[in-house]
Amino acid sequence: MSNNSESKTLAHTVVQVRLPVRDIDEAVAWYEKYFGFKHCWKTEEEADLKLEPGPYLFLKRVEQPIPVQIVSGGKYYAVMCVKTSSVFECYQRFVDAGEAVSEITHTWNIDRFPEFNVTDPSGNIINVANYPDLHIDGF
Repeated sequence: MSNNSESKTLAHTVVQVRLPVRDIDEAVAWYEKYFGFKHCWKTEEEADLKLEPGPYLFLKRVEQPIPVQIVSGGKYYAVMCVKTSSVFECYQRFVDAGEAVSEITHTWNIDRFPEFNVTDPSGNIINVANYPDLHIDGF
């Protein structure tokens, strides 16, 4: 495909993000409880959740080793990032419930961008960040 001004973008948006889970009911309940996802449909093997705005979160019960692991330089990275305007309240909710969370740090070491990681019931690392004044189209 050429890079001229006449080129058209063929992809327009992310429709679905997929995560492997051990137990569909457990995972759906966890994402609903902590992030407010609503499930669109659910079977014993898979579920589609939605959080506006954004793509669907497709959960698939799998037998292969999970969680998804992103490791670079010995450091584990989140497989999905969730934006919140109340990162400290969100963090405290996870702490009070005894969920596995990291310490609060700051994205790019900028004080106004606090973030933390939480681990879902299947071991997938989810990043939760506060970007109240980040002005990027579509963010």
